[in-house]
Amino acid sequence: MEEAGENRQDAPAPAPVSRPFLGLFALAHLGAFIAFIPMLNLLLPLKAELIDPAGKAVLLSQVMLWGALAAAVTNLAAGVLSDATRGPFGRRRPWIVVGALAVAGAHGLVFAAATPLQLLVAVLIFQAAVNVMFGPLNAVLPDVVPGRQKGLAAALAGLALPGAGLFTAGVLAVALTRLDLRFVAVAAAVPLLVLPFALRLREPQRPRPATRVGLPSLAALTDRDFLMAFASRLLVQVAITFNVLYLLFYLQETARLGPFADLRPEAVLGGLLGASTAVSLAAGFLGGVLSDRLRRRRLFVTAGGLAMAGGAALLVAAPGWPGPLVAQLLFGLGLGLYSTVDTALVAEVLPDPRAAGRDLGLMNVAITAPQVLAPLLGLGLLSLFGGDFRWVYAASALFAFFGALAVTGIRRVR
Repeated sequence: MEEAGENRQDAPAPAPVSRPFLGLFALAHLGAFIAFIPMLNLLLPLKAELIDPAGKAVLLSQVMLWGALAAAVTNLAAGVLSDATRGPFGRRRPWIVVGALAVAGAHGLVFAAATPLQLLVAVLIFQAAVNVMFGPLNAVLPDVVPGRQKGLAAALAGLALPGAGLFTAGVLAVALTRLDLRFVAVAAAVPLLVLPFALRLREPQRPRPATRVGLPSLAALTDRDFLMAFASRLLVQVAITFNVLYLLFYLQETARLGPFADLRPEAVLGGLLGASTAVSLAAGFLGGVLSDRLRRRRLFVTAGGLAMAGGAALLVAAPGWPGPLVAQLLFGLGLGLYSTVDTALVAEVLPDPRAAGRDLGLMNVAITAPQVLAPLLGLGLLSLFGGDFRWVYAASALFAFFGALAVTGIRRVR
């Protein structure tokens, strides 16, 4: 397996990183995912319902669509600008610090929104803040971590997504019932988790490139392996966005919850997220470590995508309890495998490590674009099929399935 992040374009090999670095790296990624997963999964749906109870699904889809466009533009810009940043504080660190603080403030704006327009403006600011932080933070992996530690580092970073789900489930959906306290908890958690890593980060000195690699470019998409990794992430992220965005409404209006029918839907959501997160944490960490030892990434990424497809399909086929529970367990297992090992895989298919921020910004469009595609598709499916959320999850299953297959087209990484 070629160590693309080290050997291509004559990039110097990073020195091994320490255990404290890996621990703070994992916590920073947890903070980055807490910055947006609770917002998308719980806080924004509840806020949309509070502002427009009758049109909550339409309002949610609309603000998500425009917010995702802001996220894509900001992610690309942050990657390019962090590549070009020079100074005593490093390339990535200033952007991570500013973004983490801005995210905390943006949560206050979303909470204060009282009209659809105010909510839209707040979400635009929120998405921009998240991606000022998130793009440069992702670039730390290929910048600093050597190839033989990429799987472990990715495994630890991969715990962030299910960890953010667990935070959403245990702290926000169950322990806290007041909306204001939920927003305060997230706004405080993000800088507390991200800033210790950012402030202690020591980035390697890199020579100024002869060519202007920091300019916006789609050139990485001409690299076949990068293109296939991009396609896989794009398709699978549509499936993930469907699950994140509409699960609460699915539980409210489609699922038959049996013995839990008398509970608040957000409490049931918390229980499902907690259970799926436990599975996701175990699967993600084990998959990341094994992908290092076996020197295989594609097998685990493909298996994760297929498991997510199976979980989404089960929500269609078995809306009665315990169908939603089994479906979320299967989806969580796939999510853990996919999100962890795909991070290491992407770090190894970057065409030019000198422009890691730029190319990861482009790769991250495969995360932000689904936030446009999924609400548009969701609106269309819900309008066409009379608000039946099972059709949304049927589409989710198809996207995850084809996203899993796309990884098999990668050749440079096993």
